[in-house]
Amino acid sequence: MLRRPLLAAPLLALTLAGLPAPGLANECPPPGEWQRDGDAVPADALMRELATRRVVLLGEQHKRLAHHRWQLHTLAALHAHQPDLAIGLEMLPRSAQPALDAWVAGELDVATFLEDSGWREAWGYDPALYLPILHFARMHRLPLLALNVAPALRRRLSQQGWEAVPPAQRHHLTPPAPPSSGYVDALTEVHARHPEDPDNPNGLEDFIDAQLVWDRAMAEALAQATEHASLVVGLMGEGHIRHGHGVPHQLHDLGIEAQRTLLAWSPPQECPPPEAVADALFGLGDEAPHEPAAALTGRPPDH
Repeated sequence: MLRRPLLAAPLLALTLAGLPAPGLANECPPPGEWQRDGDAVPADALMRELATRRVVLLGEQHKRLAHHRWQLHTLAALHAHQPDLAIGLEMLPRSAQPALDAWVAGELDVATFLEDSGWREAWGYDPALYLPILHFARMHRLPLLALNVAPALRRRLSQQGWEAVPPAQRHHLTPPAPPSSGYVDALTEVHARHPEDPDNPNGLEDFIDAQLVWDRAMAEALAQATEHASLVVGLMGEGHIRHGHGVPHQLHDLGIEAQRTLLAWSPPQECPPPEAVADALFGLGDEAPHEPAAALTGRPPDH
């Protein structure tokens, strides 16, 4: 099992952070504006800088249509500066890679892709939220990468330990770097919001270990992709990237220092944004009245 810091430290919320400028002490980033450390930054300058990185991570709230539109627009801007781009998806396990390759090659229609990739079983969120991004990748023949692993493997690694699972059965993944105390605190708070399982006294430890497997699997897939693409953009839930925890932490352990994290920010999220969460924030308007009534068709396993 993984060694982790003690869990007695005060709990910290899984919040985003960006240091606000003095004049913006009570404000969210204005809609349509990029900010870094609370200061406005021109989009073209930011995209030029990001395009020189090896990995850029775009966090999302899975059910928010506006977040996926923001991801698409950011992908298009990055692609304009760096055409040699690949897109990594938290949404699918490695077993879905053949379906992603066939989709990008134009060999599958939507229904066949969803069936062959196991989308509804692996993820569960409405594919309509993601299809514009998938079509963008196919239109430009950009590689799509399955970053995740099956829930059964996450459970096996977290409950049995890494030495109990032969490398070939874990996609040759290496054990994750120990988490920071801040990440442990954040995950402890998340776990506390879920009902306890009386049959599993190690529930919190298993939960943290499973999250680390998740983070490490995505980080290794992203790191490997940098050997073939000049820029790799990963799409994943906000909780995997906020405050530099999760995937960014594992990428650093794998030697990927040239990375950046981006988040969309809008009411009713905390304003000003909490301190030090992402390398840049994009201001969204309040799109809640325009979100689909039902964007969730199933619950992702272990999410």
